[in-house]
Amino acid sequence: MPRPKLARNPHGLFTIEGDCQRPQSFSYLDLKEVHSDYQIDDLSLVDERLSGKGVRLRKLIEIAGPGYGCEYMTVESADGEFAASLPLGEIARTAVLVYEKGGKALTREEGGPVRFVVPYHPDNCVNVKGLGRILISKEPGRDTRPSQKDEKAGSNA
Repeated sequence: MPRPKLARNPHGLFTIEGDCQRPQSFSYLDLKEVHSDYQIDDLSLVDERLSGKGVRLRKLIEIAGPGYGCEYMTVESADGEFAASLPLGEIARTAVLVYEKGGKALTREEGGPVRFVVPYHPDNCVNVKGLGRILISKEPGRDTRPSQKDEKAGSNA
């Protein structure tokens, strides 16, 4: 059964919530206003397979203020169909949220309005089109990646 769409601020594109001090809903303008030190104007300079403009996830995680002992984040698509549970510290340092391409907001066809990417990560399934929510937690969360289903099936054999 598909998960229900997430309730958010009507101007928000995605949320960071869960075990954090300041749950946040981020809009397109919020992402554009993040300090220039955390903006990447040309993503191809970070990973030649990428294009557009993005903001470093680590600043947004800092704003939300993860709770003590949190080691995971679950990244979910807005439709709730896809989720990836990832190590918070490792991924938050390198992940980028793509929100603009060619000077315009990222379209759904381009994976928008916000696309979560981890440059050069060996598992392409950690990249989430149409980001809806990042859930911070102490334990691993829901993970629908095919590679994770294969691992779980193999451990039951």
